[in-house]
Amino acid sequence: MSRLLYACGRAALLLACSMSAMAADRADDIRRKFDDPSAGVFIAAHRGCHNASPHQKLEAAPENSLAALEHCVKLGVDMMELDVRRSADGALVVVHDATVDRTTDGKGKVSDLTLAQLQALRLKQNMGAQMSPDLTDERLPTLAQMLAAARGRIMINLDIKDDDIYAQTIAEAAAQGMARYVLVKSFVDRDAAGVGADDPSFAAVPYMPIVGAWTAKGGGASAVQVVTRQLAAQRRPAGVELVFLPREQLAPVRKLAASGGVRLWANTLTSVGVISVIGMGGDLEALRTSGRAWGDLIAAGVDTIQTDEPGPLLDFLKREGIRY
Repeated sequence: MSRLLYACGRAALLLACSMSAMAADRADDIRRKFDDPSAGVFIAAHRGCHNASPHQKLEAAPENSLAALEHCVKLGVDMMELDVRRSADGALVVVHDATVDRTTDGKGKVSDLTLAQLQALRLKQNMGAQMSPDLTDERLPTLAQMLAAARGRIMINLDIKDDDIYAQTIAEAAAQGMARYVLVKSFVDRDAAGVGADDPSFAAVPYMPIVGAWTAKGGGASAVQVVTRQLAAQRRPAGVELVFLPREQLAPVRKLAASGGVRLWANTLTSVGVISVIGMGGDLEALRTSGRAWGDLIAAGVDTIQTDEPGPLLDFLKREGIRY
C-alpha cells in the first residue's frame, strides 16, 4: 500500500509540474508573440473581459476583477489591461476611477480608504453605475492578487493612474515574477527622451509610448517626429500606442513601426469614448458592421487592438481567417 501511495503521489507531483510548465509555456508564447508583430493580431482586453461573450458562453463580469481575468484566460486573450491606484495605507489596488462610487457598493476616494475598507466592498456587475448596478460577490482586488492570478497564463497591461506610483507598481510586478509579462505605458510629446530614459525603473519592464493629436498642438512636433525619436532611443520601445491620431498620420507612423519591428497599438474603446485614429470607428461600429471597424484598422497596418469586446473580435478574426 505504501508503494502504491508513493507511486500515486509521485504521479500527482509530475502532473502538477507538467501543468505548471504548460502554464509557463503559455505566458512565454504570448510574450514571444508580443515581441514579433508578424506573429498575428495581438488582443488586449480593456479592464479585462467584462462584457458577455455569448458565442463562448461567458456572462459579464465586473471590470478590473479576478473574474474578468479568468474570462480572458478562457477566451485565449493575449493581454488584460487593468488600472492601478494606491490606497490610503499604501497598498496598490486595481480600480479605474479615483472614487469607488461607480464600480462598488461604497463611496469615497480610493486614496482616502484603507485596503481593508476597499476589500470590504462588493463590485458591481460589468462597468457598474446605473447601467449595471447589480452587486456581485467579487471584491476589489489588490495588484498583487491580480498579478499572481495572471502569472504563467496571460500578459498584463498596467495602466498606472498616478505618476508617483510607477516605481512601486513596477517593483510589485518584479516581486510577483511578472516583470517580463507586463506592459507599462505613458503619454509622450516632442520633449520625451524615449522609453522612460529618465526613469531607471522602466528598464525592468516592456514600455510603450502613447502618441496622438496633442503632440502637434501649439507648433509642436508631429506624431511622426515623436515616434521617430522614440524608436531611436537606446532601449527600443515594445511598440507605439495611438490615441486620437489624425488619420493622415497613420500611414507614416505605421511605416515607422514596421521598420522598427515594433507593434502598432490601436484602441477601439468607443463605449468609453476613446479611439486611436480619428474617423476610423471602434467597438460599437464593429458590432454594428460585422467587424468592419476592426478589419479596417488591421488592413491599415494595426497589429494590436485593445477592445471592450474581445469575444466578438475573436469571432471576427476567426471568420475572416486573420491570424491572431
